[in-house]
This record gives sequence, structure tokens and C-alpha cells, in this order.
Amino acid sequence: MTDTSTRKAVEFYTIELAQLDGGGFHISLTATTVDEEEPQLLLQEIACERVASLEDALAVIKNGVDRNQVQFPELPAALRTLT
Repeated sequence: MTDTSTRKAVEFYTIELAQLDGGGFHISLTATTVDEEEPQLLLQEIACERVASLEDALAVIKNGVDRNQVQFPELPAALRTLT
């Protein structure tokens, strides 16, 4: 796994899912971030695993996304009513 301490805010995730001949699935989850120093996108592998079922694949995706969530400060009460 990639070290999570260097990750920036994720712009989007890419999910690759392939059914394997021998049974099960291959799941790959990649996060794309914007480089703050250069005009480029950065790709970071979050997960790359073989799993037995689609439920296991969804769990890998959920764990990868949950682990990479950016916590934003809570909106002031006056602004919460606008959303």
C-alpha cells in the first residue's frame, strides 16, 4: 500500500474490476490528485487485490475511499441552512 501521509485532496477515483478465470475478481482503486507545484495530475494506487466476491470488492473500494476522505471544517449554522 501507498503511504497515506503524503496524499492530497482526491479529485476523483478510478476503479478497475475484472472477473478472473479461476473465480473471484481483481479490484484496483487509484486516486487522482492535482500537483500543487506543477501543472499535472498525480496518480496514487490505493488498492490492488484479488477478492472472492463482488461484496468483497465493494468493501475494498469503501475502505480505500473512507481512508482517503478529507475532513472539511463544519459550516457555520447560518450557511448550513442554505445547503
